[in-house]
Amino acid sequence: MKNLKLTPFIAMLFALAFVVSCVKDDDFEVPDTSVSEVNIDGTIIDIDALYDSWAQNVTANQENALTFEETDQYISGYVVSSDESGNFFEEVVLQNAIENPTRGVKVLLDVNPLFNKYEIGRKVYIKLEGLTAGFGNGVFTLGLRGSSDDRFEKITSAQEEEYFIRDPEVAVMVPAVKTLSQLTDADVNTLIQLPAAQFTSGQIDLSFANEAGDEFDGDRLVESCSADGGDILFQTSTFSDFKAINIPDGSGTLTAVLSKDFFGENFALNVRDTNDLVFDGERCESSPLNPNLTATTTFSAAIARFTNAGGYAEFSTDEAELIIEGYVVSSDKDGNYFEELVIQNSIDGNDLSANDPRLGLRVAIDRGDLYLNLPVGRKVYIKLNGLAIDEDAGNITIGYPNVSEIEKIPDGVADLFVIPGEVIADITPKLTTVNGLSTNDLNTLVQFEGMQFTADNLGLTYAGEATDGFDGERQLESCDNTGDIRFFTSSFASFKSLLLPEGVGSISAIYTNNFFGDERILEIRATDDIQFTNPERCDPPIVDCGTAASEGANILFSENFETQTVGAPLSGNGMVNYQEAGTQAWTSFSSTSTNASIGISASIGSFNSGDDSTVSWLAFPEIDYDAQDGETLRFMSSNSFSDGSTLEILFSSDWDGVAANIPNATWAILPAASIVADDAFFGDFFDSGIVDLSCVDGTGHIAFKYVGSGIPEFDGTYELDEIEIRSN
Repeated sequence: MKNLKLTPFIAMLFALAFVVSCVKDDDFEVPDTSVSEVNIDGTIIDIDALYDSWAQNVTANQENALTFEETDQYISGYVVSSDESGNFFEEVVLQNAIENPTRGVKVLLDVNPLFNKYEIGRKVYIKLEGLTAGFGNGVFTLGLRGSSDDRFEKITSAQEEEYFIRDPEVAVMVPAVKTLSQLTDADVNTLIQLPAAQFTSGQIDLSFANEAGDEFDGDRLVESCSADGGDILFQTSTFSDFKAINIPDGSGTLTAVLSKDFFGENFALNVRDTNDLVFDGERCESSPLNPNLTATTTFSAAIARFTNAGGYAEFSTDEAELIIEGYVVSSDKDGNYFEELVIQNSIDGNDLSANDPRLGLRVAIDRGDLYLNLPVGRKVYIKLNGLAIDEDAGNITIGYPNVSEIEKIPDGVADLFVIPGEVIADITPKLTTVNGLSTNDLNTLVQFEGMQFTADNLGLTYAGEATDGFDGERQLESCDNTGDIRFFTSSFASFKSLLLPEGVGSISAIYTNNFFGDERILEIRATDDIQFTNPERCDPPIVDCGTAASEGANILFSENFETQTVGAPLSGNGMVNYQEAGTQAWTSFSSTSTNASIGISASIGSFNSGDDSTVSWLAFPEIDYDAQDGETLRFMSSNSFSDGSTLEILFSSDWDGVAANIPNATWAILPAASIVADDAFFGDFFDSGIVDLSCVDGTGHIAFKYVGSGIPEFDGTYELDEIEIRSN
């Protein structure tokens, strides 16, 4: 049903009308506030009967507004609003009883001020002939019919005495004491009292309505201390005379007129003045209200909307109600997340069902301090109708529609779409390995054992180095060769200047994408997510003889790949081409690029492979390093948009030469060998330098190990050429 709305120019003239009302000159007339006995020449009906007449008209005539014609009816009610402090404007709110009312109505009147004639508790009669009843901004309203059924006009000042009749009775109004779960639409436009309430902790230092972001109203959040919990919007006009006062930080009773927000969707509280708040008690532990919602669709179905559309897709308001339910796994308390929620549909590492696997989603919200009402583990419902889904920074994200892209859900409407549930669950991260991750694990909480930061990261902070821009980028490695991954920390995180832990242990983190969406990474919520309690690191051994001044004359091994078949996997010459993970083998490659190697080179990459992970080895024949002196290694390397994939050169003295045993051997790093940098110019071949191997004893193998970044569509390519091992 379409609700009636206030005419647009009313809001724009608000400020002007307020200023005019404050002008004092010699022509100012003191209103006549005397009241004599009244004699109503007509039929007095209750506000409940007024509402019933409107509802019957909607059913009978399919009209959303009821205009009264040729009637002698009046309604009676008691005033519960007051514009004395400026928080109400050109409206009188009436309820149908002094206490325990069953219905109220807002009456629009183009007069300011009103409190000196229609004070709180004054009994008033309103003539209905010529007035229109309906809903404006979600509130049952009386006024003059506007230009259409969804518009109201105010009763003019010249018509005031025609429609408004004051009774001598001024009652002491008794608010209806209710908890948030007891509120219904019938309570709108009535005086209610929350017996135990407080403002949320994140708003304690704010004024009622004098912050930079406050425009027509200051929107604050009040939470209930009653057993059934919940929270509710608290609105203060920026024209009120108490707008600059700080909201109270205690708890207690709150008396207010129950209303609706601008969109007519959510309940909102409007106080007459600060005396309506008696927050003189200690703060309490609050809990959310049961929203009585049930999921009507799944994460899988939501993501399929994006996949089937090939990108941006909207959830129409004309569709059947679409609600997903999940659990919060992110936290912005320590600043490593900002204006976003990460939610997953499972509380542990298990799939919900074969058709509803464990999945995660990102929700973009233009609001800070989300952890206050949406802490880790909070069950949350997302109403999808009116929202859209798209990929943002590589993550499937729910947001607000903006033509063909999403933006953050505006703060003012966020509560319409993101609704906390009662449950705060214990979230158990999925215990896995880096190599065991899949796209289904994105935006979910995962846990790895036996991890450490690489040796070159030791002594660094999380994100406090001079070279750290928006994020500190660090490297994690596994002690059991189950995969390495990059680790990002926001430079706005409260722990950015702390040193990285030096030991080995477990890490719980959210598996996600970097800002550009071209690399899979880990992000923690707080430093407690890292438990590197074992001081015994598992750093790989190093074979570092340094660099040699010159190469020997004798060639022990040489490979320039010129005899290989272009496009075929490399073979022959004692080489072992082994895929530890994924399907991509080292292959021969030929390019006519002026920057490329002349002829054929070795190439590896997982671009568009369809693999979640790629680990490929190219190992060379065993050499006895005791049989001669002055051994050296030299090679050329190149990359094409490596984008997070890595290439290492390693040495093993205990590999038996069997391909399948490569992962089980001990491989040492050759740090003196220079490999082309990720950001090197496309196609340029880079000289490794002359790597000294003269300190190596016994026999052993040299191998190149390629590790994909985990995003197949972005994994780039490395090339090798002109590999030579020489001796004196």
